[in-house]
Amino acid sequence: METKFASHCSHKIRYHMVLCVKYRKQLLRDRGRIAKLAQTIKEIGKAYWFETDEIGTDGDHVHLFIGAAPRYSPSNVM
Repeated sequence: METKFASHCSHKIRYHMVLCVKYRKQLLRDRGRIAKLAQTIKEIGKAYWFETDEIGTDGDHVHLFIGAAPRYSPSNVM
């Protein structure tokens, strides 16, 4: 993790988010689904200038490590 610099500030903000599948069904075992989910998350990150550090799944939930500028609140990043 490196410190990012803007015109009037420096920041190193990282968020750890856990997203669960409804009813905790084991839908994230297929590699194709995981790849498509990761691709979609990275495309959203490019659109909103988020940095996706790590994406991991455990069958029924997804762990995201995302970096964002301080202009975005955690609820907006979510």
